Amino acid sequence: MSDLSEKALAAAAGWPVVHEARKIRDQGRVLRAIREHDLIKGAVRSGSRTYATGLRLGSVLENLCSCGESWMDGKICAHSVATALVILQGPPEQSKPLDVAPPKVHHP
Repeated sequence: MSDLSEKALAAAAGWPVVHEARKIRDQGRVLRAIREHDLIKGAVRSGSRTYATGLRLGSVLENLCSCGESWMDGKICAHSVATALVILQGPPEQSKPLDVAPPKVHHP
């Protein structure tokens, strides 16, 4: 799978994983995403942890994420798929910061 596409990711990981990966991407939790030839690598924040993510593209997609789902179950996880989605689609649109100034308190 040297050609990277969302459809190819779904075929390898499943649509539920791609759906979760979209959430991760849209929430801005992908901290880094780099593609070097047939290797995608990056970092994804999940709660208080940051996972080293990656996919090796070839005849079979190989997950290189440091999360438990990848290591224990051998599955292609949403962390690595989210990293690939940033490569494909770019980072999410950044929303404008909200004006959350505290209310002014008037003292007599």
